[in-house]
Amino acid sequence: MHQPLNQVHLRGFLTEPARLFVSRSGQPRITFRLEVWIDDADLPPKKPAGVDYFSVVAFGAQFVSLLAQLATDREVALSGRLRSRDVDVDVRRVVTEIVAKEITFHGTRADALRDLRTQPAAIASTLNSPCPRFEHAERV
Repeated sequence: MHQPLNQVHLRGFLTEPARLFVSRSGQPRITFRLEVWIDDADLPPKKPAGVDYFSVVAFGAQFVSLLAQLATDREVALSGRLRSRDVDVDVRRVVTEIVAKEITFHGTRADALRDLRTQPAAIASTLNSPCPRFEHAERV
């Protein structure tokens, strides 16, 4: 059996609280934006080299219960797949987003910044690793 090629593993911070939407058919989905730090070994360890922003969507009732925990500056790790779709508003537009299948909760942005200042080497290696299974984190 083959492994699917379309796999995404990210760890980052919510830029705003997650939002709940319900389709006409009644299927719930939550959406949020994720800020992911870019690490560069040549820069000082106290700040990231830059950031990338990703739109995330998660379908199903199991994610609705997480809405209260998905607050601004909350650190999460997620795995899922990349999805691209056409949106026809006035002009044709392509939207690319992450469809989350698993969300793992961690600390907050303040915790990560404090850890980055006190343990730069350990945090840098964690940020560069591809979303491992965190034993100490709350997983959904």
